[in-house]
Amino acid sequence: MSRLSLYDLYGPTSLLNLERSIAEGKIPTAEQLAGVLAANFEKPLPAWFADLVVKCLRGELKKKRGRRPKDDALSAIRFQLAVAKYRQYLAWLQNRKRTVGLNGWSAVRGQDWWTGTPHEDAARMATARWLRHMDWKSFLNQVSSSY
Repeated sequence: MSRLSLYDLYGPTSLLNLERSIAEGKIPTAEQLAGVLAANFEKPLPAWFADLVVKCLRGELKKKRGRRPKDDALSAIRFQLAVAKYRQYLAWLQNRKRTVGLNGWSAVRGQDWWTGTPHEDAARMATARWLRHMDWKSFLNQVSSSY
């Protein structure tokens, strides 16, 4: 049995690396498939690779549409901060609504983020400060799906 080198495991033309990236949901391009095929033509190719090449040649291999989500650490930290602030704002707004109501405060009465129920207002406040790229409805959907 031959020993595999690190290049065989993680190189751009490695069948193992290609299989691992497909398992992670990454769709290879035609250029990547051509490079893997050219580098591994002397040994027998697995059936999954042949199926992948056939799909690519027929035009059936397509990436998901739209922008990929950010997977960087800063975005995750900002989202978690927004969730924490949302919970603080929600508790404060619910307490304020229970005690004195939400209409009598002239400093915030005309603001666009002060127009709905307490959970909507808390989401608007959190996204206005921490997630400017995200709508408050999207934020609430993501919070409810992740917890």
